[in-house]
Amino acid sequence: MNQSKAIPISILSGLILGLIGVHLMGYVAAIAIPKEYFLWFKENLFIELGIVILGIVEQFLGFGFLALITGYVLGKITLSSWLVNCIICYLSVLLYSSVGSALVYGGSISNPFAAASFSYFLPLLVLPACLMAATYMASTRYNKKINKGT
Repeated sequence: MNQSKAIPISILSGLILGLIGVHLMGYVAAIAIPKEYFLWFKENLFIELGIVILGIVEQFLGFGFLALITGYVLGKITLSSWLVNCIICYLSVLLYSSVGSALVYGGSISNPFAAASFSYFLPLLVLPACLMAATYMASTRYNKKINKGT
């Protein structure tokens, strides 16, 4: 598939990923976490580690699994320049997270990284990491390396 057709597919898949992911995050955020989870981290380690682990799990449940599926499909469809298409897809997810969700759910346009300090920024890397890994593995470049090795 040529790049002129791959770019709209990447944008559309990113917007769909953002739409479904934001909706799923609403359900994931409603899961009750027992206070003993935080008390254990407070007594044995430090509370920030518990928050980071919880954030990584939440991001994987809301966005990571969908990003793996989207990246695999995107890598198989676009076949070449997997990194460019992956970045375009991720940027369209960010566009939906900041502008699209404000239009769909009502509210103000926001920065998706607004309150991200270093410890809270780490969970936000789940989406691009899953998307890049799946897109790379599904691309023909990766498949050629595997087939040459065997």
